[in-house]
Amino acid sequence: LVAYLDILAEVKDEKPLLTENGAIILKYLQEHSDIRCWKSKDIAEQTVISSRSASGAMRKLVNDGFCEKIGSSPVIYNLTEKGKNFKIIIEGEN
Repeated sequence: LVAYLDILAEVKDEKPLLTENGAIILKYLQEHSDIRCWKSKDIAEQTVISSRSASGAMRKLVNDGFCEKIGSSPVIYNLTEKGKNFKIIIEGEN
């Protein structure tokens, strides 16, 4: 029983590398890599994710090294090499 509870505790602490919105955004940016710089508002519009959710997902993508933030007004995002090369698997897609 103790071993089982230890395993459950370990699994509970594991977080996915990408959020659902983060995966959608990263996949979109990879598919449109010919465009080098993105504003959060444009990302939200193109992925049909709310601006607030897109901003939060972009913040996590930057913190995790998939994107970089350039400038401050407006904030522009660009894919890093890690973001360009990361294999994304979204459930339900072939």
